[in-house]
Amino acid sequence: MNQKLEIQVAKILNFSEESMDLCAHALQASNLVAFPTETVYGLGANALDEKALEKIFFAKGRPKSDPLIVHISEIFQAESLTEMTSFQRHCFDILGKKFWPGPLTLIVKASKNIPKLITAGGDSIAIRIPSGKIALSLLKKVNFPIAAPSANRFGHVSPTKANHVYDDLGSFPDLYIINQIEECDIGIESTVVKISENNEISILRPGAISSLQLNNVLNENNVNIKVNLVKREVKIINEDQELSTNLDSPGQLLTHYSPNIESFIIKNNELKLNKNIPLFSKNLLSKSVLIDFNSKNLKFKELSLCYLDLSDSGDSKEASKNLFHFLRKAEIIENAEFILLPDLNYENNENLSAIFDRIYRAASGKFVLIN
Repeated sequence: MNQKLEIQVAKILNFSEESMDLCAHALQASNLVAFPTETVYGLGANALDEKALEKIFFAKGRPKSDPLIVHISEIFQAESLTEMTSFQRHCFDILGKKFWPGPLTLIVKASKNIPKLITAGGDSIAIRIPSGKIALSLLKKVNFPIAAPSANRFGHVSPTKANHVYDDLGSFPDLYIINQIEECDIGIESTVVKISENNEISILRPGAISSLQLNNVLNENNVNIKVNLVKREVKIINEDQELSTNLDSPGQLLTHYSPNIESFIIKNNELKLNKNIPLFSKNLLSKSVLIDFNSKNLKFKELSLCYLDLSDSGDSKEASKNLFHFLRKAEIIENAEFILLPDLNYENNENLSAIFDRIYRAASGKFVLIN
């Protein structure tokens, strides 16, 4: 078995009982495994093994100020990872039992035994139970928690297919990538909810689970505390990959989920012209991949190099599933110099707001007007 683990570069494995055994042994040997969840592909390592955790940060080029999400297969496994207050435990159990397995990450007080690489030096830990056959099968085989950020270069577009992972991390030695034929069901990362010791509950990163869903479940269980949606974080990382303060949650940086070519958001033309928003010449559309939603910018289709609609019917689930795939597709289109993205900020739809959160960071918050 040890001989099989001695691979020099990343290797894509089709899902089978044998490949899952190989991946379980790789994780037990302090190596990395990239596996699909219902959200995106994760880059997994034993969450209690500092040697393995170091490999995650090295492979991704990820700053250690950015905490990791820990994946478990059963809610009781959180006991040894946490030291919750009674309020945290009560809300953790309510939300976990309702939404797990699923795209929800809960942040609570961490056990003192948790490696600081997991918590970015803080005292909180992010935990979730992913859904999907492959992720749960792997977790049950190893029987230890798996830390797994998205399986891509730090700051690049998150992966939803095995070949996306290989494109970013294929040169990393001793990495297995489990191939899932279809793309990840949801396509964007989990909703991250912090349950504070001071009896507050906040969404730090929006996702498929909305504040309305969370509030309804809590109210049904006699927890009359409104879940707050934290204002979009725009923290900036410097050239040395360091932050002045550590992050509470992944996905809080201004530049994140970013393609390899410059990207902008097309500001809604119905709004009054803003002198602070630069104009994007129509002449540049011929060098641009236009990613749209619900045909909002269809009038520019014929002028653009390539036109892609996240969902021409305006379906948020379809758009969520397509977003990262389209961003990766757009950055490799021949002669493409720019990516133009739709402005969904004005939509009164929390699911679209989660998608726009990724769009905003993919474009580093840059808007343009086409006139």
